[in-house]
Amino acid sequence: ALGIEYLVAHPGSHLGQGVDKGIRRISEGLDLSWNDFREISEGPFPYVLLETTAGQGTNIGHRFEQLAEIRDLTSFPEKVGICLDTCHVFASGYDISRPEGYGSTMDGFHEILSMDSLKVIHINDSMKGLGSKVDRHANIGEGMIGTEGFSLLLNDKRLKGVPMILETRGGDDEYMRNLRLLRSLASG
Repeated sequence: ALGIEYLVAHPGSHLGQGVDKGIRRISEGLDLSWNDFREISEGPFPYVLLETTAGQGTNIGHRFEQLAEIRDLTSFPEKVGICLDTCHVFASGYDISRPEGYGSTMDGFHEILSMDSLKVIHINDSMKGLGSKVDRHANIGEGMIGTEGFSLLLNDKRLKGVPMILETRGGDDEYMRNLRLLRSLASG
């Protein structure tokens, strides 16, 4: 009804029932949404962007393979995209803080999900370490990813045109400081 093109959603949790069952339930839930939407609207169905998660507790979506499986089990995989959250992928164990880790992470993302599926990036540093599975956002350069990781991200030509949303703590002054730092890390 609002004409929204993209809807970002955390996939959900398996609540102790196992990852495989959780993935099936999430896919079934997306299909129910698709069918309900078709009953009330003739407009275009928005892309559902599954957001990467940090992997806390029984959360699903901290591995690229889980997101691909959810997408592939839906009846509308062409309308399922990805929202990559920098804190979440780092906390889940993908090392985007150094060139080698960043390269293998993004190559793996492309191989498993495809860069075409990446529709938006939530950009934030991580208060907790690599693989901690703890979702705590930090200001850019003040966390464990550090400025090198964000420089790699901002200068990755494969991401040209992908919107990036700053998701850090603080008020307007902090947001402006984060934006200035990010701009300084982007070449060109």
